[in-house]
Amino acid sequence: MTNTPRKDIHLSLTGDQYDDLTSALETQRNSFEQLAAEASNGFGYLDTAYWTHRVTEVQQLIDTVHRLALGANPQVVKQEAQGNAAKHLPPDSGTEVAPED
Repeated sequence: MTNTPRKDIHLSLTGDQYDDLTSALETQRNSFEQLAAEASNGFGYLDTAYWTHRVTEVQQLIDTVHRLALGANPQVVKQEAQGNAAKHLPPDSGTEVAPED
């Protein structure tokens, strides 16, 4: 199992900043979904499993941000995030799709 270093950040956001953060994360997730769809059609250098995993990671981050904004205990959220990371190990990072000759 890969032990990916984690960064703990503590933010105090206005309502507009919170909305901007969640909107940016959702946009990033949606772009990964598009890349996964393109990969499933044979486009790009990375395979569908890689992009699908990235979609899952960003969605989990969105869920974490929402939970913390609602007042969830940061230590509990951190433990659950670490548990989720262990359960959902990424495919070989950067798995390239070989060009067809």
